[in-house]
Amino acid sequence: MSETQNEQILDQQNGVVFGTSSAARINDNLQTPNSNKRDLEEDHLRNEKNKLTKLDAPNYNSSVTKIDPDFIDFKTRLLRHINQTLPYEETKVFSYLTETRQEVSRILKQSIIQKESHSAIMVGPRNSYKSFLINNELRYLSKEHSDQFIVVRLNGLIHSEQTAIKSIALQLELELKRLNQDELTPTDDSVDVSTGSLTEVFEKVLKLLDATKTHANKDGSVSAKVSVIFVFDEIDTFAGPVRQTLLYNLFDMVEHSVVPVCIIGTTTKLSISEFLEKRVRSRFSQRVIYVPEPNDLDDFVIATGESLSPMVPRTSDGEIVYAKKWNSIVETLLKDESSPLFLEVHKNYETFKSQTVLKNSFIPLVGECSNFEELQDAITTCKQITDYGINQYQNDITAMVQTLSDLELVILIAAARTILKSRDESTNFNITYVEYSSIIKSLNARIPSTNNLNSTTDKILDNLVKLWSKEDVKNVWETLQEFKFLTEKGAMGLRESSLAVFYASNYLIQTSTIPFDLRTYNMQVTLHDLRGIVSKSSMFYPWTQL
Repeated sequence: MSETQNEQILDQQNGVVFGTSSAARINDNLQTPNSNKRDLEEDHLRNEKNKLTKLDAPNYNSSVTKIDPDFIDFKTRLLRHINQTLPYEETKVFSYLTETRQEVSRILKQSIIQKESHSAIMVGPRNSYKSFLINNELRYLSKEHSDQFIVVRLNGLIHSEQTAIKSIALQLELELKRLNQDELTPTDDSVDVSTGSLTEVFEKVLKLLDATKTHANKDGSVSAKVSVIFVFDEIDTFAGPVRQTLLYNLFDMVEHSVVPVCIIGTTTKLSISEFLEKRVRSRFSQRVIYVPEPNDLDDFVIATGESLSPMVPRTSDGEIVYAKKWNSIVETLLKDESSPLFLEVHKNYETFKSQTVLKNSFIPLVGECSNFEELQDAITTCKQITDYGINQYQNDITAMVQTLSDLELVILIAAARTILKSRDESTNFNITYVEYSSIIKSLNARIPSTNNLNSTTDKILDNLVKLWSKEDVKNVWETLQEFKFLTEKGAMGLRESSLAVFYASNYLIQTSTIPFDLRTYNMQVTLHDLRGIVSKSSMFYPWTQL
């Protein structure tokens, strides 16, 4: 047997098969330096590994789903329609909001186009599309009249009177620079518009507006006046008893300013006019726009259909086909009272009665689908909507009470008991702690103490419930406040009259001086509610009634 054949047999035993030429090539390179030989061996092993990879690699192309660009475009459009971010021409306003939209549109057009000054307040519950109606009309008017108005946005939950005035000045300055292509050069006394007292800042704002009017005239523009639109969210937060300086100056500007000014406020308070001082009320136009809710289940179902059915686009044929099929499926399911979609809408109407909750459940349903068949199956079964609803139900007060510890639960029960015993349905930490102590002492009086018979000492086994100190219970009291079981009396939102607002606001002013133990609270859950939530096997269940 030749020498080359012996080398081939040895290579086969080692699991690697080399040809004669390969073995000869390796023998020829035995005399090369170690680095060259190492490189050759690494190259050979790399080539063999690539061969094995090619043989063993699965065929991934067979499992890859082909992406339909028309469906992706349709899904994106549907999500934008649900989120109400499509252009104005393609955005649907719910049918029951048509009259409200027309009223808002009329006020804004009179202010921007006809250069009139107006003021109005929109009243409606949370998530009733107050801000959406205003922003939607402003988007429409900005297409043809963007250089004729300025929008200043304020929020009562963010701004105080001082910060609101400064924010007005800053927003006006930025918007005026935009309109004048950064050519606005204010005078030396108004370079820093946002500094100074409220009156000084407001005077600078008025000078800035007058300077804009003069600058526009010198510049030769067609329209010398630029309308200023104030969008004031949570306007009731500025209607306290402390002078109401901001509202007075704004409403006074509507009547006396040379520049057209429109103020549209939004609030959830039905009695907003009672919050205003006489001098503010005399300058307010008394125009209150009430934002309605769906009158009945039929209106609610129609609104759901409008929320799920976008307009047929004028784009590719494939997207048009998908849109028509989808709208037909939604219409069929909503007409069938036994379909899962109709049942979920009906359940929402009887519980949350909120289109926002439905919208939030539709978004993951649409977003998770990769083709139209999956989307059709998802809207037919409504499994994602059901799971989302279950998750929302878990956030209610019943689930929160069930997560409390024994100490938190007994403090909550003690506070509820003191609420029923008080005349004004309020409580504080001291009264609650006294009630808690009496509950624990009564429980311990019923628990017998037994001697340890196996012990030679006279130790007694303590089976009593521990009575925690006042300092320890304070932390529990703060936890109940964080869970919104307790609401400080001055923080209650609904007031029956302006006098109640005055007292509540004065209380808020004095809370910094009132000791923690004596601050007055109202409860968001009653003792009767706790009796239906607390388990009957709990040692504190008998105390859920007086």
